[in-house]
Amino acid sequence: MHIGLLSPAWPAAAYPNGIVTYVDSLRDELIQQGHRVSVFAITAEKDDDAESVFVPRPGWRDRLAAAWSSRMLRRTATVFEFGRTIAQTMRRIHMRDPMDVIEMEESFGFSACVADVTRVPVVVKLHGPAFLTLVEEELNTPLGAEKVRREGDALTRQRVMISPSRCTLDDTIARYGLHPALALQVVNPVKIGQDIPLWNLATCDRETLLFVGRFDKVKGADILLEAFKLLVAERPALKLVFVGPDGGLARAGGAVVHLPEFVATLASPGLERRLSYRGRLDKATIYQLRTSALVTVVASRRENQPYAALEAMLQGCPVVCTDTSGLSEIVEHGVTGLKARPADPVDLAAQIMRIADEPSLGSALGAAARAYVLAHHSPERVVHQTIDVYRRAIALHDSSR
Repeated sequence: MHIGLLSPAWPAAAYPNGIVTYVDSLRDELIQQGHRVSVFAITAEKDDDAESVFVPRPGWRDRLAAAWSSRMLRRTATVFEFGRTIAQTMRRIHMRDPMDVIEMEESFGFSACVADVTRVPVVVKLHGPAFLTLVEEELNTPLGAEKVRREGDALTRQRVMISPSRCTLDDTIARYGLHPALALQVVNPVKIGQDIPLWNLATCDRETLLFVGRFDKVKGADILLEAFKLLVAERPALKLVFVGPDGGLARAGGAVVHLPEFVATLASPGLERRLSYRGRLDKATIYQLRTSALVTVVASRRENQPYAALEAMLQGCPVVCTDTSGLSEIVEHGVTGLKARPADPVDLAAQIMRIADEPSLGSALGAAARAYVLAHHSPERVVHQTIDVYRRAIALHDSSR
């Protein structure tokens, strides 16, 4: 089978992004099982395309349309026009080397244009529809509202969709009143490399906490920092390592508060000294940081099925997360991790303190978490399920022609 996969960026080593990680894991196992894969990357590290990796670039008609849109309409309209560029690139490759199926995310409603232009069966994997992932301030912008509308219009026409989390699938179907012919939960695969370091209580720093994610409202970084303030008041030796971009917290009126400003508002003397902000880091460094921390914290207000949690669980790290959406589906409280009430810094601090007070509990949670990921998220198992979806999508497409 020849499969086309759309990725927001490439390669995965250069772009620590959940969707890119997913595409990379899926692609490798598809190839391992004898399939051919073409990756269409919206952004790539190099201008020259690697073999079987294609970067959509607009032709003169697309450039003319984009120029007209930015001149005659609002400038943000041009991002939606990029769907045609993606579709034309896929069609060009398809004409040269026919693809059996295309899998892509729901973002910006690009899937509708891809299906129309390529005439190839399209499977949409819901990685995070805008109506679920945009915070209120972003939803109230013209771009946010248009993104929600376009995604809904495209999904209304979509016959086959999958999602890593059941709640995202159900919420999306309910939000747009969808009636797909096939809608299934297919979890995200997690690469099980022999070189991935494993967490060990004997070698970790029992005074260090780790957070991997953006500083923004969705990822709940503000809740974590408020919880950390409470923890430091009780245990002054604790440290927090923060990995990820500082996107800032959106406020009403368009204002954005960045990490240093937010920490200053907490008015906690010495808190800055206990916080180590590392920014963006490569995967290998993050793997090592997880094994050196006592606890990995995922404080999101909402999640689909985050690799920040799955990869930590695979490494056997004790995980404390919020009891929300897709996180609730992969972490069992007291068995594979500890869960706190969403947006509740007091409860989040209390759950972290449980492991700080009883590190052996962290060992048991981490071991059970690793066993869970190995059993349910192995690439081999996930790809078998995915191929079954592809075959059913192709059959539905052929029957409607």
